[in-house]
Amino acid sequence: MILKPNDPMFENLQVSKVTGKSLKSFNTSIFDRVLEQGSVEEKKNLTEQLGLLACDMSAPALEREAIAPTLLRLAADPVKDVRVLLARILVHCEQLHPDIVFSIIADDEDVSLPFLADSPALDRLRALAVLKVGDKARQLVLAGRPDLSDDAICFIADQCDSEICVVLLDNDKVGINVKNYRRMYVRFRDVPEVTEQLLRRDDLPLEVRILQAKKASSNVQRLMAERGWIPAKDAEEIIVDAEETTLLRILGKARDNEIDGLIPFLASKNLLTPSIILRAACAGDMRVIERALAYLSSTPLKKVERIISDRAAMALKGIYHKCGLPKNCFHIVRAAVDVSGELEHLASSARKLRFGSAVIECLMTRYNSISAQEKSELLEIVARLSDDNTRNLARRLAGQLQAA
Repeated sequence: MILKPNDPMFENLQVSKVTGKSLKSFNTSIFDRVLEQGSVEEKKNLTEQLGLLACDMSAPALEREAIAPTLLRLAADPVKDVRVLLARILVHCEQLHPDIVFSIIADDEDVSLPFLADSPALDRLRALAVLKVGDKARQLVLAGRPDLSDDAICFIADQCDSEICVVLLDNDKVGINVKNYRRMYVRFRDVPEVTEQLLRRDDLPLEVRILQAKKASSNVQRLMAERGWIPAKDAEEIIVDAEETTLLRILGKARDNEIDGLIPFLASKNLLTPSIILRAACAGDMRVIERALAYLSSTPLKKVERIISDRAAMALKGIYHKCGLPKNCFHIVRAAVDVSGELEHLASSARKLRFGSAVIECLMTRYNSISAQEKSELLEIVARLSDDNTRNLARRLAGQLQAA
């Protein structure tokens, strides 16, 4: 008793779709007979035809509602081929009764997982329910869906294990908010697979990148100390240099409003050190200089920006000393301010290449109030806090001053 497209039951369905009128009588007893007495082929034929009807959003709602009990029975049919076929058809269905959805999701993994990955009928609440009660295999599939809700993302970040979080972080179709990034980092900062995926995300909060850079450098320093590869003092200098260089690189890529938020964060973590500020001065990172001076001196940013723009040396000196920075290093910041104004017409790349050497030239040829010995000491500081080219020039000139 195989149902065919010209079966009277389906002829009635087709007439109903054309006329747009609901059926006066929708007798599903023939479906029940197929389920109870039909062969596998008859069940598969019924599955295909009812599945296609369920997916047809132009069909009258009453018809699709009437076949829901039969679809639910097919989803639990003892013949796996029937269930596989049903899942493959209904995966395209936009609207399904929740019981049908959960019945398919509860099936064997080869039936349920493809359906779970792509079914548009899995709405926000159902997806969250599956995350909460489902096993790891189902959680992994859900974490890769492009339509994950904020509730689902929050649950994964807060409750699921590291493997699920890795899949979520690899899912570039979803947006993850700052809170959930922080939560995953706090939970899995010692799990390399998670931290690697975190760092690949373009929208990762910069404070997380900074904390991870700090953690990585601390791990390297500890390893170098344990292995005794180089003297502890040398190891510390190398690590600090790498850590601060990385920090400035992160700050250099940040937007202005991001730096505004990062400066207090760095201060709270004892990372807004004199060396990082002087390193920023040597590199010409004036946005960092402006915001660091404003924060540490409790001066409005607009006022600091105006002082730097005007190159007002006395006002700059007053703000600098309010920050509690080393007094003998003021002229490095002053030189950076002077040079930044003189090179502002250059393209970013050219400005970056010339900035360090221009700071050195400024220290050597201006500021008559500082002695040759003080200049030599300032050049040594510049050498420690600059890139290789600037470092070599600063040390050569410092040596010449000392020999004179």
